[in-house]
Order: sequence, then C-alpha cells, then structure tokens
Amino acid sequence: MQWRDGFSRREMLAGLGLLSLAPAVRSTQASAHDSVASAHIDDQTFDEFIRMRTAPDLAPVLWIYSGVFVIKPAGEVARPVARIEGLSRSQAKSRADGSWLWELDEAGYYCDPSSGRPADKLNNPFTGKAVEPRHYRSPQTLIFSKQGITPARGLPQGVEFRGEITKLAEIAGTTALTEDLYVKLPGRAASGDSLARPARYAASLATFTARKAQFSRPRSEWIDCQFNYTTLNSFVEWLGMQGQEGVQDMRIVGIKCRVDDTAAIPPWLLERVRTDHPDLLLK
Repeated sequence: MQWRDGFSRREMLAGLGLLSLAPAVRSTQASAHDSVASAHIDDQTFDEFIRMRTAPDLAPVLWIYSGVFVIKPAGEVARPVARIEGLSRSQAKSRADGSWLWELDEAGYYCDPSSGRPADKLNNPFTGKAVEPRHYRSPQTLIFSKQGITPARGLPQGVEFRGEITKLAEIAGTTALTEDLYVKLPGRAASGDSLARPARYAASLATFTARKAQFSRPRSEWIDCQFNYTTLNSFVEWLGMQGQEGVQDMRIVGIKCRVDDTAAIPPWLLERVRTDHPDLLLK
C-alpha cells in the first residue's frame, strides 16, 4: 500500500493511521530510530491504565466522543472550523510478554458548527473560502507495555514515532493517566508534477480519568472511564493552507461504554455510522 498525501483524523490529526497503512515488510516492532519508548511505569499504574481502557472480560469497548476542530495560523488567535462527532470500537488482547495488543477502529465526522450534523462544506475563517472536509474511517494497532507504546507493525521509511504512558495526577479521589503519541512525517523535495512537502508533525495527547475507588473492586467489575484528547498538528490538506506556519487542534471529550450500549450513541450518529460503515459495530 502506498503512502498517501490526504490524511484522515487518525492519520494526520493524531498521526495514528500511519500504523495501519504501513506495509508489513519490516519487523513487527518499530526500530529504535522510529520509536522511543517512555520511561518504565510501575505495575499498578499500568494495570490501572489497562483496566480503564478495557472491559472486565476483555470484550470490545465502545468509545463515544464530541468536540471542536480549531485552526491557528502563526500569529493569529485560534478560530473554530467544525464540530467533531464520532465513535470508535476497541479491544485489547494480552500477550505472553506482559504487553497488550490494542486494536481500534474509528469513524468520525466534521460537522457544521450550527447544526451539529456532518458537513459537505465548511468555511475556513482565515482564507474566507469554502472547504470540503474529509470524514474519516481509520484503524489503529498499537502495543501497550510498561515501557511505553510502540506500533504493532513497521512504519513507512522516515516516519518517527514515540508513545508514552504516564500518571498525570491523583486529585479529589480521581486518577488521571495519559497516553501521549508523537509522530513526525518526513518532508519531500519537489519532483516532476509533485510539489515539495515540508515535514509534518502530529501529537495526540490523551487523558483518561476514573474514580480511584473503582480499582479496589473485583476485576470482574466494569470501570467507568472518561477521556479528553487534544491533538496539535500541521494543517491537513483540505483546509487549503499547505505550507503555512501554524497548528490545528482537535479538542475531544468522550466516555467509555459497553460495546452493546448503542443507546448511548446519538441517534443520528448511530444511523450514519450504520449506513457508512455497517461493519464497524458488528465486529
């Protein structure tokens, strides 16, 4: 599968779709050049992280989220472009070495700021031009371990990746753990009909929170979990701002739900996902 210039949310806004686009021609672990793991975390923190992210029986888990997409050219104040609405389905599988294989499949929509429904066109407030957003369906496969986060497959040549798990805070009976992912996409020189492309950067900074008391429950019991994502990235191409200095930011909040809890999904979103991606909720 060849490298693409157009990126979905997970491919550019969070830099993660690259992990599924990479051809499986290299080692199943990223090389030391591509991936730098975080410092070792303790057993309890890692166990709490996995319990936050999974169901007790390791069944698939549903994540439902909502947020806003803003852009900020250098020297300007950030301005909103769209609402973001989406969901993902994930599942974790334990491995013999104590790590976990994390598989996620996601669908999401750039929505009109007023109606909150998927948009065919949006306004770029800095260019004054109409742009056509690219709604997304993106898979992701990672390895979680006490040493950090690594891709489950090899990366395209030149792509750099780093993934960290940390304990952010314990405050007022709440535990906050982080999953931070950093990706650098290489630039390229102009050739033939192809324009030069500068290096691009993607950072996904996620915080997962749960009430501390839940971790004293039996392991057979569900752990409620909420999450916040902030992504700080180079401009995606459909904004029509290629080559400009600045950053785009997707701010997302969401909750973990049981995989069969479709009642928790906004009805319009459930209908749209079932129409566009009928297999996503049936896996």
